Amino acid sequence: MMMSGVHLKPHTQTLPNGFSFDLLPVEAGSFMMGNDDEDAYGDEKHIHRVSIGYKFHIGKYPVTQDLWKAVLPGENPSYFKGERRPVEQVSWFDAAVFCNALNEMCGYPLCYFSDPAFQQPYGKTTAGYVLPNDGPVYHKPGTPGYRLPTEAEWEYAARGGATDQPTKYAGSNRLDEVGWYGENSHGETKPVGLKLPNALGICDMSGNVWEWCEDQWHDTYEGAPDNGSAWVDQEQVTYRVIRGGSWINYAQYCRTTHRNNGTPAYRGNNIGFRLVLSALPV
Repeated sequence: MMMSGVHLKPHTQTLPNGFSFDLLPVEAGSFMMGNDDEDAYGDEKHIHRVSIGYKFHIGKYPVTQDLWKAVLPGENPSYFKGERRPVEQVSWFDAAVFCNALNEMCGYPLCYFSDPAFQQPYGKTTAGYVLPNDGPVYHKPGTPGYRLPTEAEWEYAARGGATDQPTKYAGSNRLDEVGWYGENSHGETKPVGLKLPNALGICDMSGNVWEWCEDQWHDTYEGAPDNGSAWVDQEQVTYRVIRGGSWINYAQYCRTTHRNNGTPAYRGNNIGFRLVLSALPV
């Protein structure tokens, strides 16, 4: 059954070239992150309270191929072509470059850098943006604008915010209502927005494509931040968190609490990303 809720007014971002896309507000609140149900894996089972003391906006959809091309003109990296399908075959590094390019287009400061002094924007050259696909990469804390979601923000948004009755998948206890996965995808990604949204109006958070998060991978939640911030504690990050499952996966991988990881340079046809906007213009 789909989770009910009031869909709040979206923020529409219009780029200088006329392309626009929507983000949805996620209000501050707290939730119990993790899961100890019979479907849960060990890395989910340290249930802990996370308090997100700020409002943020998150993409109504994962980044689509038409949005990718509007920000980074050139070759569409996706294996399954389609303007309204999620962009895929993009690495974590590629997503960081995209966020920098988008921030520059929208008048926000850049947030991903190649040095700890935050002097060299990651992927930016005198000729424009390139996709280096290696690191290190440093995120400048507190920078307003577009970035990847933290793992806690992602799960909080997927669950529908601060609710006492979260659904198993993002918007329903029946995955067929809200997501594309191994049993209904016909072996491919699908255009976004064809399934029901969750309680906040967000679509495709269960299935279609995995979504990169900001965080470095940790095998358990022991020691995880409790304020919604990203958990990154090494300069050379071996793995980054991915969430949500994809078109090729079994249903249990598409649960809102399921955790997975990938090497940040990996480009697969089942991994994309979703944007978070950490502050609106005054």
